[in-house]
Amino acid sequence: MKQLGLLVIFIVVGTTLSGCDSTGPTQSAVSADEAEKITEVITKLSNEWGRVRITKDIDHLRRIWADDFSYTNPDGTVANREDGFANFEDSTYTYTSARLTAFNVRVYGKNFAVGNGVYHEAGKDKAGEPFSRKFQCTNVWVRKNGTWKVVAGHMSQLE
Repeated sequence: MKQLGLLVIFIVVGTTLSGCDSTGPTQSAVSADEAEKITEVITKLSNEWGRVRITKDIDHLRRIWADDFSYTNPDGTVANREDGFANFEDSTYTYTSARLTAFNVRVYGKNFAVGNGVYHEAGKDKAGEPFSRKFQCTNVWVRKNGTWKVVAGHMSQLE
């Protein structure tokens, strides 16, 4: 509950700091064209992140995760940037598919957006047993010095 409260505070403060005067939960302080461009960028970056289990492109994560990145895992543990890299680099699982679906981006200003969707992954665990999992994920994006970065996220297991 404490983490949720901090995320809500972050969203309110982040929205205020980004110069957003949002009048509703899905309205943006930027033009429709700019919101569409931001949505395209965040969607592309998120899809690439979703495929890192397959591509092994850890450098993509280094580019999109902010220095103060934190992520709440399905088991409730909170990982920082370095923990996240280690999770991807040290995995003993073999992934045969990894994809993001039902993805939605809400743009709250030229430097602030929230993306959420359903992440599916499948493969074999370290014992060679097949697995298939589905998660709901939410990620908070800010544009820092012209580059979109994830500052916080959360994943809950659905299946």
